[in-house]
Amino acid sequence: MKRIIRLSTVTVLISIISFSCKAQQLIGTQQQINTYSIQIIGTWLDEEDNNYKLVFLTNGTCKEYENSELITTYNYSIVSSNCDDYSASNSIYLRWLDDEDSQISCLEILNITDDSLSLMIIDKAERLFFNKQ
Repeated sequence: MKRIIRLSTVTVLISIISFSCKAQQLIGTQQQINTYSIQIIGTWLDEEDNNYKLVFLTNGTCKEYENSELITTYNYSIVSSNCDDYSASNSIYLRWLDDEDSQISCLEILNITDDSLSLMIIDKAERLFFNKQ
């Protein structure tokens, strides 16, 4: 009987610890999303082609330019762990909705700092690097 009580106690403790760790991870992820949502605002120039830029606005709109000409406009959001068909733990995604054709695209956010942005086109495993203007 004592073994069953001990085993039950251990099982309950493991469940509580596991839940606590997952809750802390969710809080940390949400904090990272909030930070990225602030840091992404602004104009980003492609490291390889200064004629290509993305302009992220506070209203959730991203404007894509090439040679100073507007190519398209996206509605964007920063999401965690699930972006349409893509899902990975500890990943944060830039979710784009194209205003013209309503197509949704997901890019994995590799990193954002005050002056650099790294994204990955998931389908192509291609990395994109931008510097803040």
